[in-house]
Amino acid sequence: MNTNHSGFTLVEMLVVIGILGILSAGLLSSFSHVRRAALKAEAQNQVAEVATAFTLLLQKERAWPQAWLDSNKREMDEEVCWSFQDAKLLDVSTYKYEGSTVKEMSDSNINQQSLDRFGMLDPWGRRALKRKTNASEADKVPTGGSFADHRLQFRLDQNYDGWVDPSEGLPAKSGKVRASVVVWSRGPDGLDDLDRFGKPVDDSLSWTLALYEN
Repeated sequence: MNTNHSGFTLVEMLVVIGILGILSAGLLSSFSHVRRAALKAEAQNQVAEVATAFTLLLQKERAWPQAWLDSNKREMDEEVCWSFQDAKLLDVSTYKYEGSTVKEMSDSNINQQSLDRFGMLDPWGRRALKRKTNASEADKVPTGGSFADHRLQFRLDQNYDGWVDPSEGLPAKSGKVRASVVVWSRGPDGLDDLDRFGKPVDDSLSWTLALYEN
């Protein structure tokens, strides 16, 4: 008695596998694009929030902290972050992991388990630090640059003339920004686009180019 068996031929299976591979590649590419866009949006919101906190601090104190001017502060390091925390202008509380629990830390007990021990990192730096909690500032981030390169940057209008310019540390070959403070993230590669290209490529800025003058 003859019995017929139906099924896929080798060629049909290879065709199906090829189609599935193409669909998977398309889905992965689409997911990567969405993830990059989400990180970019997070960085943009972060620099805008920090710039607002700086503006509120200036309105409250009528001047920048003299210690920042004397030491030429230009990064959101631990000292600057805790100043905002104490003034209740930013929530930058640091945390540490102890086993499976997360505990809030104070400025007096920051240790090597603090995820914010380098100050305020951009989204790419924070994601990398969560994966490598024992990293140092000099360690590399997978997207580029070191952890120190992914610390948020700021420049102050030190002479209170209403402009932030290269003499005050704006990383641009020329030009100035009409603002009391500018804040930015160097983006996934940890490099200053203004310094290299004169315009933001993947950096996130607290100001628009409409405020930028040559």
